[in-house]
Amino acid sequence: MRAVVVRPPAPGATVEEVPAPLLGPDDVHVAVVECGVCGTDLDIVAGKYGRAPAGVPYLILGHENLGRVVEVPPSAPGLAAGDLVVATVRRGCGACPYCRAGRSDFCATGRYTERGIAGAPGYFAQEYGERPEFLVRVPAPLAPIAVLLEPFSVVEKAIAQGEAVRGRVARPSPDGTGVAASALVAGTGAVGMLATLALRSRGYAVTAIDRHDESTVAARVLRTVGARHTNVAEGLAALGADRFDLVLEAAGAPSLAIDLIERLAPNGTLVLTGIPDARTPPLSVPAGALLRGLVLGNRAVVGSVNASHADFEAGLRDLATFESRWPGAVGALLTARRPLAEAPAILAGRDAGSIKTVLTVGTGAGPAPAR
Repeated sequence: MRAVVVRPPAPGATVEEVPAPLLGPDDVHVAVVECGVCGTDLDIVAGKYGRAPAGVPYLILGHENLGRVVEVPPSAPGLAAGDLVVATVRRGCGACPYCRAGRSDFCATGRYTERGIAGAPGYFAQEYGERPEFLVRVPAPLAPIAVLLEPFSVVEKAIAQGEAVRGRVARPSPDGTGVAASALVAGTGAVGMLATLALRSRGYAVTAIDRHDESTVAARVLRTVGARHTNVAEGLAALGADRFDLVLEAAGAPSLAIDLIERLAPNGTLVLTGIPDARTPPLSVPAGALLRGLVLGNRAVVGSVNASHADFEAGLRDLATFESRWPGAVGALLTARRPLAEAPAILAGRDAGSIKTVLTVGTGAGPAPAR
């Protein structure tokens, strides 16, 4: 089959013919329909990280995915040939209590594998095999946007973590009805935009920041969903004196993350989802003032990565809500669809004008691999 492969830590990606997957007796055979290109993929192609499976000289790239079931083993009664599915990414270590409880997104040992990232083949390929418990069935009406479910699952978890911390204290109003919370989303890539939609649907007053003017697709979608867009190309001073109850960072820039702490309202929570380059030069920060503000303001900073099966299911429910409330808003985030053959060129650089580029593979599949 054709697949996009990398050989970490060497940079670069190629489309090659590789052996089709060998299916275990309990594996579902899935034909890939399309895959989203993520900043993680670009970092792996740049040689920053990534790990091939043991005993294999290459890694099949890609973790954002949408596929169609070709063949189902008897052990997967909830799935049928023709079903659309999205596969989760992380496979637990099997040893820590979190992984044993099905929450590999909280793995305590770090000895997990991640498809398309670390130690397990990804989805930039024509087909794959997967155990049914790692597949999420997608309703047909969501097919045009379902490739966004994997990154959206990360958003679902991040918001849940932020709201769990915010639950330490209710924000009252004089009449006892509560006050709408304010949120700041830093970054208007796919994760930031999906976070904005999710927070707006929950009733937050949302401000989203980036370094672009009002002519972008992101700015237009933000207006559609009733969020405020602010260009911070000249710095966060563009926000004036505003402070926020919940801040979700989706940019992966260390200096920005530090600055966002100062944008927290009293009792506010900052959730970090961006993954900075570990080789970023050290920063000089006013640590005393920063920590003093966190303590005296009851503020919190939380990191959030990956997602559970429940977060994928929550994402499906929210995507359906978005389609009903803001028709076309989610689809507008899919700014380019390109054939798999163009993957090496796409992965060689970042397109500043794109929110989400999708690689199209197809809907069919060859004969079922041998079990």
